[in-house]
Order: sequence, then C-alpha cells, then structure tokens
Amino acid sequence: MKSGTILMYNCSGPEFSKLRQIFAMLRLRMRPVGPDRYHVSLAELAEGKGEASAEAGEAIPEAMLVFCGLGDALLHQVLEVIRVAKLPPIPLKAVMTETNREWDTHQLYEELLKEREAIAAQQKA
Repeated sequence: MKSGTILMYNCSGPEFSKLRQIFAMLRLRMRPVGPDRYHVSLAELAEGKGEASAEAGEAIPEAMLVFCGLGDALLHQVLEVIRVAKLPPIPLKAVMTETNREWDTHQLYEELLKEREAIAAQQKA
C-alpha cells in the first residue's frame, strides 16, 4: 500500500533535513518541486510525471508542502510530528483534493495566500 507523497517546495536547505528524516521514517515519498515544474498539475507531480519546462517560472518565495494521498490518520500523525519536532515554520500547507488536483503550483499558491489573508482579516476583526 502506498502511504502517500509530499510535494516539497523550497525545502532543500539544511534546516529542512530533520523534516526529510521524519518523512523518510514515516515512509512517505518526497518529491521536491522546482520552478521548472510549476506548470504541471498537482496530480501529475504527485505521480512523478510532467515534463520540466525550459522556461522556469518565478520561484514561490516561501516553503510549501502539499500532502497527496495521505489518509486522515496519517496526515494528523505527520502534522503532529512536525509540531512536536519544533521545525522551522512552514506556513503554507495543503492537501491535494479532487477540487485542486488539476491545479498547477501557481494556482495553489494564490489560493493559499487568499486563505492566509482571510484568516488574518478574521483575527483582526
């Protein structure tokens, strides 16, 4: 049984080595995604498909994780382990769903920014 895949954006530095160790321990497949593959759908990225573009787009400026194919229990376990491990914060996290599986990285990133702004606005109110 496949346990799931994590799409990783801007998580390649030494400060993320513990995060990669956690994912490996939980037997999660890690797929780093660079700007040359931002045009590929999340579903294709999760499957390791999609051609890199010769024209690399502008990189998203912060770390982002997309959880693909994890059941609820495993997702909660992963998030709890990340929290307990006191890793550097990764404010942008998403779960691949039927709704967003055909989105590309830029679409997902824009949605996450809108969500973050809406939450910030609610907290100020």
